[in-house]
Amino acid sequence: MKSSFLTLFAAILLLFSACEGEDRSGEQPFPPTVVTAPVEVHGQEVTMHGIVTASPNSPVIRCGFYYGNDTLHTDTLLPEVAYDFSAVFHHLDAGSYYAYAFAVNGMGASNGDTVRFTVP
Repeated sequence: MKSSFLTLFAAILLLFSACEGEDRSGEQPFPPTVVTAPVEVHGQEVTMHGIVTASPNSPVIRCGFYYGNDTLHTDTLLPEVAYDFSAVFHHLDAGSYYAYAFAVNGMGASNGDTVRFTVP
């Protein structure tokens, strides 16, 4: 009885020592993948929308928008991190603008494509 218990204990110990976690040492770190959606313009009010489509190896820790024109260049960091995010900007002067969404994870930062829009 004692030898069968030892044999069973040894088999269980061998089984658990053979089980290891997934080896991820060969993975490369990647920053998030970001998409900038078309900007919605309603008079002088503009809604920008961004989507993080992937963030392998690390969760998103910051997101927001860069926008500007010939004389204005600014960024807006959103107070809450989200993989689907938007922001509304009020009282923009008439003219042509550019904008793009950005996101940051523990591996780096990425920008979505630049979109252009006009405020009437």
